[in-house]
Amino acid sequence: MNAKSKSIKSNLKKIDRHIIQPKEYDELPELTDEMFERSVYKVAGIEKPSPRKHGKQKTATKVPVSVRLPREVVSYFREEGAGWQTKIGSILRSWIKSHPRTHSHDQR
Repeated sequence: MNAKSKSIKSNLKKIDRHIIQPKEYDELPELTDEMFERSVYKVAGIEKPSPRKHGKQKTATKVPVSVRLPREVVSYFREEGAGWQTKIGSILRSWIKSHPRTHSHDQR
């Protein structure tokens, strides 16, 4: 126990040993949508916008693949931060639009 926990004059060991029983959950209020709407999202004490909420994906929109890329390409995009794989996908999509197929390719 550190000095800070001693100053609250509580039996923390007893509290830590307590196992919550199912009947104790009945004492908790039901969380409502209104409660979540009023909530404040904080990271390291700094107020942030609430994280986006996504529903379950109806159909997969992406396919996992393994691609070998030059180290400098991966480094460049990773240094861009979060969403680096999405950026690569966007660039490839743009390339496809600007390079229409002139003949049929074997689709695998």
